[in-house]
Amino acid sequence: MGAHQELNAALHRLHLLAGRPSLAEIAQALKGAGISRSTIHDAFCSQRLPKWKVIDALVEVLSSQAPGGRPEEDQKVLYEVWLRAAKEGDEQQSQGPQNERERKAKAHELLQRALLPQEIPLIDGLEIASRYLPASDPYRAGGDWFDVIPLEGTKVALAAGDVMGGSILSIALMAQLRSELNTLVHLGLPPHKALNLLSEQAQRLMGDRLATCVCAVYDTDTRLLDISSAGHIPPFLLNQDGTGFILDIPTGLPIGLAVDACETITVQMNPGETLFFLTDGVVVSPAEGLDSGLARLTTSLAGAQTTSDLTLPSLEELIDVPLKALSNLRHDDAVLLAARFS
Repeated sequence: MGAHQELNAALHRLHLLAGRPSLAEIAQALKGAGISRSTIHDAFCSQRLPKWKVIDALVEVLSSQAPGGRPEEDQKVLYEVWLRAAKEGDEQQSQGPQNERERKAKAHELLQRALLPQEIPLIDGLEIASRYLPASDPYRAGGDWFDVIPLEGTKVALAAGDVMGGSILSIALMAQLRSELNTLVHLGLPPHKALNLLSEQAQRLMGDRLATCVCAVYDTDTRLLDISSAGHIPPFLLNQDGTGFILDIPTGLPIGLAVDACETITVQMNPGETLFFLTDGVVVSPAEGLDSGLARLTTSLAGAQTTSDLTLPSLEELIDVPLKALSNLRHDDAVLLAARFS
């Protein structure tokens, strides 16, 4: 990981922890330091190394707004990264440009990973595993995401989504949508209302870009799953005996197209069942259509689930099976979130 990309990723993560204040808000806080809005923007996004005083001021402002923020520790860590980035910049200048496309693409992937959940929370009555694979063409990386959100009482929200297109803009929009959905489900809204409001907000954020999302709220007490889709591939349900199928839920329209196109249905979950939330990178490629991809997913999971001693494979082993079956077919980003009910 290049130090400059590490610096950008660390700033974006700190920005997310601080509640994603706007550039205008940050610029207002730094007005006395003589740091302009464009300079702040460049610190987050530019390939040019910002002056240390800019990073130092940003860390102080963002850390003060982040829960459990530690400005001195953050400053020390980022200063070390900044020094390494300065050294790398000197070395690259002396050597000339090398593999510029690869370096930029790797930065996209690192930023994408930094904005996805770093740890899966422990939920009583639910075993969870997740995977994110970048696109085989690194310039297509960006936009696929998932989330696991503990809610009040015995409920938890599970979500997966995809911002169409692969670019740094897709990654930024992904982070915004994930954060907005997190806020909406914490208000206690059912999935369809959360997605409808998200779509309304996205019309202001995304311009002519579209995104898809599936959102579910599961109650570990009642084992009831409320689920809604905004144009996204429905989750795949794997039974304990190895049979499986795509959940039959209303598809809805993609995020950003309409503000009332989603609806929620309720499904009773049973112990031993596993629900897979996925993005189209898991089942679609230039060499394989959706139907073939879903058949491959079904076959691979059924074979792994069915064992001679009737014991279920571990979820960490099971989630890798369809991704190994995908192999060199993968073209876009791929997200897989598995939830096993107990």
